[in-house]
Amino acid sequence: MRYSATILLGLMVAATLALAQDAQPSEQSVKQLFKVMHTDRIVDTLLRQTESTVRASMQQAAAGQQLNAAQQKIVDDLQHQLLALVKQQLNWADLEPLMVEVYRGTFTQHEIDGMLKFYRSPGGQAVVNKIPAATEESMARIQNRLQGITPRILQLEKDAVAQLKAAATPQSAPAAALH
Repeated sequence: MRYSATILLGLMVAATLALAQDAQPSEQSVKQLFKVMHTDRIVDTLLRQTESTVRASMQQAAAGQQLNAAQQKIVDDLQHQLLALVKQQLNWADLEPLMVEVYRGTFTQHEIDGMLKFYRSPGGQAVVNKIPAATEESMARIQNRLQGITPRILQLEKDAVAQLKAAATPQSAPAAALH
């Protein structure tokens, strides 16, 4: 009897631990994870990259065009409005509750605890600090590769347009031969 009670107690403890591992993480533990991952800095970096992209797009759109003062003011105002809109939407204070909800719905407490342990370690902090630079360098290299195939892509598009035009015109020669 004593042996059965020990087994039963052991099973109950194991079941409790298993349930605890599958439990939804606490809001506090997710916020700790975001803090140790410096997620607010990641959002700030994303905002700066978006601002850079907006500015580059605006310059590219106006490339080669001589704008008068009134036109330049319109372009500058549009750029300012776009950047203000992006800043309004991409701020950590507003994004954090949304992200907490996503993480709490995606990860278990056990997984969050594991991530906290990793990101608090020197290796985890190296990831946090170096991944943005590695990602940026990777994207630059990928863009360089894609630029190399841009002429081929443009030629494929040109060939496809020509084929579409040819397929749209009725083939009168074979039809005339049938009559």
